[in-house]
Amino acid sequence: MSSEILETFSEVWDALGGRQGVAELTGAKPSTLSMWKKAGSFPSNTYVVMTEALRAGGKAAPDSLWSMRTPAEQGAA
Repeated sequence: MSSEILETFSEVWDALGGRQGVAELTGAKPSTLSMWKKAGSFPSNTYVVMTEALRAGGKAAPDSLWSMRTPAEQGAA
């Protein structure tokens, strides 16, 4: 079974229930959520909890949405 791939911050945000869902999942305050939304990425310390929640819903997203560098990006740096 393959996962639906979400490509953007907004797709992940919506898939996890928007502001309320992401807040409940991560424990983040409203001002923190606003900063994430403005930046268009999630902090790396939320990667595991958020990707597990996506996986449970049959979805996945690129690591780069959590400011994770991929092996290809590391080699290009």
